[in-house]
Amino acid sequence: MDDKDCCFLLLSGRESSAFWLDIHLAASKAEVAEVLHRHNVSEDDFVKEFPDLAKVVQVLPAQGSASQ
Repeated sequence: MDDKDCCFLLLSGRESSAFWLDIHLAASKAEVAEVLHRHNVSEDDFVKEFPDLAKVVQVLPAQGSASQ
């Protein structure tokens, strides 16, 4: 079995929880991009491996509001 056949990410329970929380706390797609970068996850892998989270991100605005 190649590495490509396995999950692209092997996260511990703590890492997985932190990733999910960071995505859910993001207020914009720009913040999600920062989260993906911080966790070393490409956008393609994110959509492929976390389709439920990707749906959450779809409804976010592109940028956060300037009044925050």
